[in-house]
Amino acid sequence: MKLSIVKFFCLTALLLVSSNLFSQTKKITETFENASKKGRYPSGEVTTTNGTWTFNEALVWDKEPTDYRPMAPRVLSAPTIDDEAGSISTNFEIKDIKHIKVGFIGYKTDPGYFQIEVLLSKDKGQTWESVGTARGKYDKSQETFAQFKVNSKKDEELRVKIKNASAPKLNKLNRINITLVEIECNK
Repeated sequence: MKLSIVKFFCLTALLLVSSNLFSQTKKITETFENASKKGRYPSGEVTTTNGTWTFNEALVWDKEPTDYRPMAPRVLSAPTIDDEAGSISTNFEIKDIKHIKVGFIGYKTDPGYFQIEVLLSKDKGQTWESVGTARGKYDKSQETFAQFKVNSKKDEELRVKIKNASAPKLNKLNRINITLVEIECNK
């Protein structure tokens, strides 16, 4: 009886170790709570614990009472369908991306739907390819968390962009806060 229990624990330990060897992933998590501040919308760089990001038509500030929380990047929608929407994008490459999770919320006072689009670049930000879009909760009372599957090749280095793909507004007031960016990669 004692030998069977020992065998069971040894097999269980072996299975746990071998499953960890085959499924090792790492997560890059960014909440921007420790980012450098950027108080204006024109394009500029923001430094975080993970690297430098480009904020275009986006800001991050610690004293904005209308934001969902301090230091949640505020990103503007496009003023018309022909204009570029606000975005935040990595200035660094990330290898072997498997999934990207984004937390976001719209402003209750802004009309219409709100949504994000996640894009990837294989050429250091020269061109971008969409991974998909996700709409936020209609009542804008709580965060939406959207997950995107990425089929990157082994050792492929990608940049990530999150764009405000909400309905365009002529007054540019369809804003969103980004609350979380979580990138899961192979180790």
